[in-house]
Amino acid sequence: MSNVINKGTVAEFDAKYGILDLNTPPNTLMCGIYKQSFAYYTLRSRLPVTLTTIINNITRDKDDLVLEFGEKSREEIKNIIGLISKLKYQLQTDKELEPFNGIEPDKEVWNNFINQLESGKNCFFKTCWLYAECYIYRRLSSFFENSQMLTKFDHFAKQKQKALVNSIEFMEEILNVLRKIDCTSDSFRLLLKLNLWGNRCDLSITSGKEIHLDGKPFDLVRRYDNNILIDDSNLIVECLRTDNSKNSVVELICDNAGYELFTDLVLADYMIRSNLIDKVRFNLKAIPWFVSDTTINDFTWALQYLQNHSIPILREYGERWQKLLDENKFEIATIDHFWTSPYEYYRMCDINPDLYARLSEARLLIFKGDLNYRKLIGDFSWNFTESFITCLRGFLPTNVSSLRTVKADLICGLLEGQAESILSTNRNWMTTGDYGTIQFVNRSGISK
Repeated sequence: MSNVINKGTVAEFDAKYGILDLNTPPNTLMCGIYKQSFAYYTLRSRLPVTLTTIINNITRDKDDLVLEFGEKSREEIKNIIGLISKLKYQLQTDKELEPFNGIEPDKEVWNNFINQLESGKNCFFKTCWLYAECYIYRRLSSFFENSQMLTKFDHFAKQKQKALVNSIEFMEEILNVLRKIDCTSDSFRLLLKLNLWGNRCDLSITSGKEIHLDGKPFDLVRRYDNNILIDDSNLIVECLRTDNSKNSVVELICDNAGYELFTDLVLADYMIRSNLIDKVRFNLKAIPWFVSDTTINDFTWALQYLQNHSIPILREYGERWQKLLDENKFEIATIDHFWTSPYEYYRMCDINPDLYARLSEARLLIFKGDLNYRKLIGDFSWNFTESFITCLRGFLPTNVSSLRTVKADLICGLLEGQAESILSTNRNWMTTGDYGTIQFVNRSGISK
């Protein structure tokens, strides 16, 4: 009986909001009106679950929050829960995106963006999926920003910290290998792949549920090697070894905190130790973002956690990475709200020319994860065989690389027939994180 009711409810929703029982048509923006798309599933199912989980967590922890932030926060917590519930309702009823009117430092950028959306396509299911999903997380953060007592509260912090703590055995084994590893092209490619698969630990894809790592980290890398659909790791190695026309800096545009951040630090450490570059600059999120993305607080917490750990090698590397930070060989980039804007990266040159100019000075950009990939090529239904350089649409400040496990139904750069071959054995291959890509294009526009 419940299934009949659910099917009826779904049918009523689809009819009311103009949902089409189609996949995203070729060469169009991905949005929630296409029922067979991951956009529809995300907006209809995943994001409401994420918002419900946040409400439940805050409700559960409200007494602890009052102890931490003071009795005045009790009423604010109640108000924030109400605002999140309202946001969930607006999402589930396909309302228009409302402008920001608080103290958000980036509200002008967001409001200009919202005002430029086409009339009739400025609501959750009819606008581009990327815009709608980014809006949800930006609005969520604004509820806390505009409070008096909870402005610095990260509603995802506990989950991110637990994700790192749960990875201790993996981290210890990786550091024991890192300590002894020779600086060769093969070892660099191995660590690139380790870093790639670290991106599987994405709490937004599970709506915040814990992810447990199984097996041994380097066994996992070997086991998943055939699942790397595009492997330009050789081109990345060649770029760092031979391209001396740029400053010896790598800009790492980070994704998830926890275990993935740890693998970012491992890769950065290796690049410094092997004298490939002089500095790694970490680009972090200005606000809590997509559940598990790395903020500056996550970064500093991770280093402190490692430095204070009882396991000697974790403590040793925590201290080593803090020293690299003190010596400016590791650097935390100036926090920039562009990374939490709705804009695709091809618009960066116009929207944030200062950031574009800074990135242009680097030897290499490494974009981590699925959301960065979506912003690189846009939530657009490209032909799967379209070249990476074409899909970047002119975004090429310097050499660009992307390490991404596939968790959304868009991709480029595949060989003819490659997608169809995978689909014949795994119909959900684009949303599981079991496949990955390492893509590269040099600053002259030459890619594989």
